[in-house]
Amino acid sequence: MNRTPGALLITPEADIIPIDLPGSDDRLVVMRAVIRCERVDVVALTNRLDMWLDDEGVYNHPVNKVATLLAMRFGFAWQEYHGPVLLTGGADSEGETVPLSKDGLLGLLTSLDEL
Repeated sequence: MNRTPGALLITPEADIIPIDLPGSDDRLVVMRAVIRCERVDVVALTNRLDMWLDDEGVYNHPVNKVATLLAMRFGFAWQEYHGPVLLTGGADSEGETVPLSKDGLLGLLTSLDEL
């Protein structure tokens, strides 16, 4: 049985990599490792789609054109986004990050293909 990855990593080189996020105790450690940063920030693109990135990415990474175009598609047109970004589902009622749903993942991949 195939599992749906809980997140997608988009690199500045436009690579799209499925990521399985662990439970909440280790999630932030994995997020910082795959984004290659010490401090993460999140942009809530919708209530069911979050984009996690390096809080200091503008100083540490090149522009991520795919992430910037994706953010623009959701109305975030005032800045460029830098470095790898991690796309997850939104947050639950307790503020915990939830994984991308299968439908959300398919819609996101379609949206990325159209950029």
